[in-house]
Amino acid sequence: MNIVMFTNTFTPHVGGVAHSVAWLTEDLRRLGHRVLVVAPEYGITRDDEPDVLRVPAVQHFAGSDFPLPLPLARLFDDTLDAFQPDIVHSHHPFLLGTLALRVAAKFDRPVVYTYHTRYECYCHHVAPDAQAIQRLVLSLSFGYCDLCDAVIAPSASIARHLTDHGVKTRLSLIPTGVDLAFFAGGNGAKARAAAGIPTYAFVVGHVGRLAAEKNLEFLAASVLLFLRSHEEA
Repeated sequence: MNIVMFTNTFTPHVGGVAHSVAWLTEDLRRLGHRVLVVAPEYGITRDDEPDVLRVPAVQHFAGSDFPLPLPLARLFDDTLDAFQPDIVHSHHPFLLGTLALRVAAKFDRPVVYTYHTRYECYCHHVAPDAQAIQRLVLSLSFGYCDLCDAVIAPSASIARHLTDHGVKTRLSLIPTGVDLAFFAGGNGAKARAAAGIPTYAFVVGHVGRLAAEKNLEFLAASVLLFLRSHEEA
């Protein structure tokens, strides 16, 4: 099967969506499918990316670490005509996600959308007081779901978020996998010793980007309450 994926973030960007798309692409190819990834440029020229179509993009949009891809369809019409997709998989509801809908309509193919992100939590990148923008983003995100043939939720909370807001499109809960082999060489005892953490201590931490949308202020306050009530932590 020929699958074309449209994503606004991809390698070399470090983030959940970029990793998810990369892992899904690798596994689908391992199963014998052909996958074409349409993703933004990152100002780096690479010659070792088979079936990756890079789209011109504005780097570091609004001071973030995200590029702003320019969905110029005519730049790669010939590539898509030659690829002849059987299914379109979108990973965002805007920019290249809009292009995904156009490509699905052109080839009369089904479109699947993975709702990776609560986009209303990112509006601070656009405006400090962003309530009106948040409402607009929510409306666009849910409306995009209704334009697709199927929606994938990578977590139970996202699935509830969609159903609670009236999304009627067929919804499947498919968590993003973790490459356990990558962490197989970890040595917790050695790490504790290096950091001076006793073996009996309960460790609380965060693994992820240090960004406002990760709600780390809430996490820090919660950890503080926990530490005050658990002396061994």
